[in-house]
Amino acid sequence: MCTTVVVGKQASRTGSTLIARNCDSEEPIQPVRFITVAEDAHVSGIYKSNMTKFTEKYPNKSLKYTMVPFLDESKLGIFGEAGINSKNVAMSSTESIFSNTDVLAIDPLTPAGLGEDSLLNMVLPYIESARDGVTYLGQLIKEHGSHEGNGVIFSDKDEVWYMEIPCGHHWVAQRVPDDCCAVIANQSIIEEINFNDPENFMYSEGIHEFVDEYQLNPDYEGFNFRHIFGTSTKEDRQYNTARVWYGQNYLGHKVEDPRSSDMPFVFKPNRLLTVEDVAAVLSSHFDETIYDPFNSESDANRNVFRPISMNRTAESHILEIRNNVPEEIAAIIWLNSAPTAFNPYVPFFANSLDTPKSYRDTTDSYDINQAYWMYRTLAVLVERDYNKLSSVNFDYLTAAKTLAKHLVLETDKAVKDGNIKNIEEFLTEQNNKNIDKMNELAMTHIGELVKKGLGLSKLTFDITKDV
Repeated sequence: MCTTVVVGKQASRTGSTLIARNCDSEEPIQPVRFITVAEDAHVSGIYKSNMTKFTEKYPNKSLKYTMVPFLDESKLGIFGEAGINSKNVAMSSTESIFSNTDVLAIDPLTPAGLGEDSLLNMVLPYIESARDGVTYLGQLIKEHGSHEGNGVIFSDKDEVWYMEIPCGHHWVAQRVPDDCCAVIANQSIIEEINFNDPENFMYSEGIHEFVDEYQLNPDYEGFNFRHIFGTSTKEDRQYNTARVWYGQNYLGHKVEDPRSSDMPFVFKPNRLLTVEDVAAVLSSHFDETIYDPFNSESDANRNVFRPISMNRTAESHILEIRNNVPEEIAAIIWLNSAPTAFNPYVPFFANSLDTPKSYRDTTDSYDINQAYWMYRTLAVLVERDYNKLSSVNFDYLTAAKTLAKHLVLETDKAVKDGNIKNIEEFLTEQNNKNIDKMNELAMTHIGELVKKGLGLSKLTFDITKDV
């Protein structure tokens, strides 16, 4: 149950495409690791999902790519979740979505279909553009069907595509206009489909005939995918729509009602957006509204809606493909180990040979030297006395954002100015150095929280001291 934000290249300040998502797991503790998969790592044999009955022969070639899988593959499957391949194509999978009962009665989800646990691994290593990703995944759905309702996001340096697969075999995908952005929260959100505009829309074979044959269109005219395939229930208005409402308002599209079912899919923001704007949405908990769970003055409203930032967010990512730098350093993965409300987004250059040990070698056992556990420790310490420690955490987050931006600029400069023989080796080394600095800042902050938190203990008592 995730929240997604996407930004077209003309809507971002630097001309980058941005696709981002909070990966919300079932439990507050569900460890993930951040890894690089080598080129041609999967080029023989049969892939078999241990979560569904899906099987597929591996293609003969595969690209190098990154992913953020769950640690417990035997229980949860691989769940690659998000990554960027060596062609600078990014993929985030998935935003869980749901179809209505009229559609599912006719085209039910498929037990042996492609599911979220397998999507990234079966698509990202084999595509060379965002558009190619939609086509490739669409063919897999045609052959195998879908195991669940999913929204999948693809991007490259030019395009952002959002694809919705709400039922067993039918889907649509829309190219996000370059000057627009979108916020998505567990509902089908794509609206009118233009079947005569292949540059901006793709869809499953026979979808129009399917809708006509079974009289699924509730509208007098047009083909509104959200109306035909999606849901609009009281549960949606409690769990989903308020997140879109907050995100759209933050990014500059005025929406009055957090329960509205008519918010647009794409919209033009009121300013050129940055990674920090996207991060602010994904880190939010209805900040500065009566619905904020930390707002002690609004007891009647603070738990009405499900916030964006959650204690059970396994990780959050912003996948940035830049257009103002050489392509060797264009792809950056901004990773938040979560919970996002209390922790920073840490930058990794995607075109490296490996990921830093503190992110790669996550274990089930608590170890504060691992990023997953370190940032959870930080979150617990802040939230326990949030009203008294939030300002301290704000100072830390400000310092972390500044440091992260500085590290990216320094790496960019080194690549542009230096005579680097092997860019992958250099970026691997640079990522390690950068993450050491980010981890050191986090550990220093944890130390400060421990000192200040102990002073807030209820086990204290003032006594008169001798003069």
